[in-house]
Amino acid sequence: MSHPLHTTAKPPFDGQRERISGDRIFFIELGFGNDSHGQSSTKAAVRACRNAIEFNSIPSIKRLIPDGGYDALKLDVLLAVPSKYQAGLDLEEVAKVFPYGDVRFELQDGGMVAPSGIAIEKLGDVNDDMVVVCASVTVGH
Repeated sequence: MSHPLHTTAKPPFDGQRERISGDRIFFIELGFGNDSHGQSSTKAAVRACRNAIEFNSIPSIKRLIPDGGYDALKLDVLLAVPSKYQAGLDLEEVAKVFPYGDVRFELQDGGMVAPSGIAIEKLGDVNDDMVVVCASVTVGH
């Protein structure tokens, strides 16, 4: 099950644009993140998106997109989130990971719920679930 949402890297997520077409894609980055305590799908998604983009630099964007540079970038972010934790996902917070570009989110059932072996109330745990989110970030124009 997939749910497309769209943002311009700032809320509200009210409109939608089409996915980036294949001939306008620069690259695709993958990452994963987890929240070991607290069961926050938002924290796991933020970590997944950071993991996907943290080792990249695109210094030639202004030459590749002369009519807009970084502001003309489009990012399609596919998040695989465990279904039981999707309702708590704050896309406004996840969007803050991306310093530029028009961000479009799409959610699908996925990721993982794994046992941490212990629930620590002081860390916000309501159970011993670790929430794992996978992210695919497509960068294009």
